[in-house]
Amino acid sequence: MQKVGIFIVVSSHAPKTKRAWYKYIMVCGKKCIEKKVEVKDLTGHQLVMECVIAAMKRMVRPAVITIFTDSHYLANGYGKMMTWKKNGWRRENGQELKNAEQWQQLETLLQPHAVRFRVESMLPYT
Repeated sequence: MQKVGIFIVVSSHAPKTKRAWYKYIMVCGKKCIEKKVEVKDLTGHQLVMECVIAAMKRMVRPAVITIFTDSHYLANGYGKMMTWKKNGWRRENGQELKNAEQWQQLETLLQPHAVRFRVESMLPYT
């Protein structure tokens, strides 16, 4: 399987943003694909989720993927997805899961891949 690095960069981690952007950079061998998208009315968590979902939609065959992000929300949530799925996309205590639709979509997109997350502080990138 090919190895792919996906770098997730967002303009905000605020609880609610009126205008923001996200950018993903995908690296496979010597090929590099990047895309920047402006969005409105998302939370910081929704922003990072939309970014990784958009990047994963670009994948056409199974790969070994490393996702580089500064979002603990995303990386920690990935580790809990199977439990949430088993619980009907609810938390272990039965509470509603925020951003459940995005988590479900991401779970489907990640299924054919071997995925790991690397949480690192990132410098602003425009």
